Amino acid sequence: MNELELLASLRDEVPEPASARVEQAVMTAIRANDGNPASGRPSRHPGLVRGTHLVRRARLRPVLAGALAVAVGAGVYGGVHLSGHQGPGQAARQVVAWSGQPTAAWPTGPSYGRASTEAQLIAYVTRAAAAAPGRAPKPGEWIAVKSEYADSSQGSGGYIFGPPDERKVSLAWYRADQCAIASVPEVPASLPPGRTVTGKLTIDFNYYGPGCGQGSTLGGWKSVTYAYLSSLPTDPAALESVLLAGDPPGGLMPARQEAIFDAIDNLLTAGEADGIVVPLKLQVALYRVLQQLPGVHFESAVDLAGRTGLGFWMVREGYLKQEIVIDPVTYAYMGFKDVAIKDHAMIGTDGTRYVKKGHVMGWAALLGTAIVQHPGQLP
Repeated sequence: MNELELLASLRDEVPEPASARVEQAVMTAIRANDGNPASGRPSRHPGLVRGTHLVRRARLRPVLAGALAVAVGAGVYGGVHLSGHQGPGQAARQVVAWSGQPTAAWPTGPSYGRASTEAQLIAYVTRAAAAAPGRAPKPGEWIAVKSEYADSSQGSGGYIFGPPDERKVSLAWYRADQCAIASVPEVPASLPPGRTVTGKLTIDFNYYGPGCGQGSTLGGWKSVTYAYLSSLPTDPAALESVLLAGDPPGGLMPARQEAIFDAIDNLLTAGEADGIVVPLKLQVALYRVLQQLPGVHFESAVDLAGRTGLGFWMVREGYLKQEIVIDPVTYAYMGFKDVAIKDHAMIGTDGTRYVKKGHVMGWAALLGTAIVQHPGQLP
């Protein structure tokens, strides 16, 4: 399935932007890049390279007019990856036996105190970054990611259609060179932590194609390699300039602060959940940017797993509260929650969908990430 077919398959589920100009720009960009190696953006085939649960998670983040443009213009957005051709001598897919405890808690690093304010969060994460700056994963290593996402018995596609009454846990592993991913079937979030599950681990090598993920990017980011992220300035003003250069405001991204918030949200929500390792010193800088960014608010928040966190949030398109939740103890990204703060009519070419105030449109928690030695390994 190419990008045009993917978008067409979602037309009944995801209302398109009301602006005909936005729609035309998106469709033009898709047609221009679809399957064209010269464009530098290979076609995306999420059904081939992602576990079903991960594709679904990506669609549970509401698609905004600006976000859709970012999705087309970037190599990666919202959990949807680039794919390419099978590497030399590699099987496109391997399926092996797997056994583990999907809902068991993962170990966490040291804490320097429980943050309750923005100032405390920045102070504590600064100390943590100085004490343990972290490292880049080696090419042969894997990044294990455990996530919990909300779905609805009334369906989903672009956003959650009904109450978030279904919750599932997914496990995925991303090879550090971004040339392969692995996953096991999702399980209900209610599964007891001590319960061992036996099943199949699926490893996909048909991921980014020749060169793998070295040229991949993310909305608002020139690159998502550890080396590039580690090289970025930590001064908030300088970092904002870098983000704005990657995703300038105007046109489909109307305001400067929205472009900056969107880039940060992409890196944490779409990036870390898909195996991108963010250096701690960059996390410090990102929190400083959010602290100072006009239109961004701060509050206590609760993630999907019921953990109390710290929320940075912004209202998008006048009706949608998009919140990034940070762990007050480990200072790491721990999830997102998107809620309509007023009634809203989403008008698309296929009709109009109405969202009521208080409707949860997307909700997910990042339960843990860890560098491991092989796919299927749990920390």
